[in-house]
Amino acid sequence: MSDVDTDRLVEHGALGKRIKWLIGLRLLLAVLFLGSATILTIRERLPFTLTPLFVLAASTCLLSVLYLLLLSRSQQLRRLCGVQLWIDSLLVTALVHYTGGIDSVFAFVYIFPILAAAICLSRQSSLLLAGASSILYGVLINIQLHQLMERAEFHSIVGIARDPGYALFQTFVNAIAFFVVALLGSHLAERLKETGRELEERRIDLRYLQSLHRDIVANIPSGVMTLDLEGRIVSFNPTAQKILGLAAEEIQGKSWRDTPFQEIMLLEVFFSSPTPSFEALSQELEVRRHDGHSVLIGISLTPLKDSEGELLGLVGIFQDLTERRQIEARLRQADRLAAVGQLAAGLAHEVRNPLAAISGSIQLMKEEGSAAPPYLLDIVLRETDRLKLVTGQFLDFAYPRQAPETQCDLVAVLEETVVLLEKRSDVASSVDVSFQGVPEPVVVAADPDQLKQVLWNLSLNAIQAMPGGGRLTFDVRRHVSGNGTAWAAIELTDTGPGIPSEEVDRIFDPFYTTKPGGTGLGLAIAQKIIDNLGGRIEVVSREGDGTTFKVYLKQAPGEGRTG
Repeated sequence: MSDVDTDRLVEHGALGKRIKWLIGLRLLLAVLFLGSATILTIRERLPFTLTPLFVLAASTCLLSVLYLLLLSRSQQLRRLCGVQLWIDSLLVTALVHYTGGIDSVFAFVYIFPILAAAICLSRQSSLLLAGASSILYGVLINIQLHQLMERAEFHSIVGIARDPGYALFQTFVNAIAFFVVALLGSHLAERLKETGRELEERRIDLRYLQSLHRDIVANIPSGVMTLDLEGRIVSFNPTAQKILGLAAEEIQGKSWRDTPFQEIMLLEVFFSSPTPSFEALSQELEVRRHDGHSVLIGISLTPLKDSEGELLGLVGIFQDLTERRQIEARLRQADRLAAVGQLAAGLAHEVRNPLAAISGSIQLMKEEGSAAPPYLLDIVLRETDRLKLVTGQFLDFAYPRQAPETQCDLVAVLEETVVLLEKRSDVASSVDVSFQGVPEPVVVAADPDQLKQVLWNLSLNAIQAMPGGGRLTFDVRRHVSGNGTAWAAIELTDTGPGIPSEEVDRIFDPFYTTKPGGTGLGLAIAQKIIDNLGGRIEVVSREGDGTTFKVYLKQAPGEGRTG
């Protein structure tokens, strides 16, 4: 069925209801008129007969019954309604004639059929009926003035003759009233119909939104519940029932204190003095289901407000985190296994080369006996030292020494590191090392020996990046982070070729190196030590423009906080 057919059915049903109201009101008026006329006849001795009025009222009642019978059988409701209203105008004309004509107090009754036409039919029908009523009324008055019809007995109480001017004025006033009622009534009826259509559209939209809301809440993969200002659970969607193993009937209407959410202590704070400014609360908690199984859920609670911002309660959205935690544990285990595999591969690679050199040298020494050249022993010793270095650095990386809770002067450690670097033979001739020290000590929460190892590893990495010489600069800065933590930053800046952008994220990986003879553990050990000290290392590098390593350490309590 098309939308047009649907609209026609709706309009047909609405018109049928209006016609029933019209018939009912007409019947009510006729019964009231009959009743009042009967009472008047019984209690008063009137000088005129009321027989014509009884006939009109009875005719109206019979017609109303006939209209009801036709209403259930007719498909042309507009035509049926129009016929009723035209007959009503004729009955009103008869009523006016038998109640005094120009002096009748019932001339206003013409308004009811006109108004009914505006409501039930259209503006055009109402205006046509207003014109017809004006003509009927005018003809009746002219007949009365020219005595073209025998005067009704009811006129005998009116013995005043009316001139044509008064009759014309009376007709004109009533005709104007009829047309005004037709225009105003049709306008109001159209507005009423338009408002009805808008309300129907809103009702349909609201019903659709309610259905959509129910479907979304019912099928959302998270538990959703609402609580009123008394702390009682108002709604509990199917997913929430599945997570907690509770039917909605078992938990709805209960206080949150009698539910698995009783461990959320901040709910007690909220419900003791509910306020719209309550900040959203997120919490993880373990709850026990009725079947005995424990479930880890993450819940978020936010205020529930109406369109005007008035607080209605709380909305809670929660999820079962059990499976997610299991997946995260498996991923962490996989990461650890991958890291172990990477370390094992790197260590095997670093150990295999020295062992191959040692094995080859020993075989040559065995073949040549006492005549073996001394350089073979040098190879054995050198590669043995390299094995010591690799295994020692690997142990430092895998099992870093636990730093004691101590403090040290960062400036003093840097000055000592610079002196040691300047005395190193391969540095003094090619690299200019300088320290832009601060005049006062900078005390940080760090072990001085571990800090020296970090600075030494970073310094050697920078020096090896400048084989043709260059400049290595140390600097110390203070600053305070947004949460008020005081930090000290060591900046090591070299004038080397810089680090390619695709390698910056890998320089701290174990056994990753681009330098001949490097183990790839120096920077990894430095980062691990700084992480254990609660600090961090950042790298700023542009290819061809040098590299800066920034080491951030927390200042000791009581240190200056100016940056």
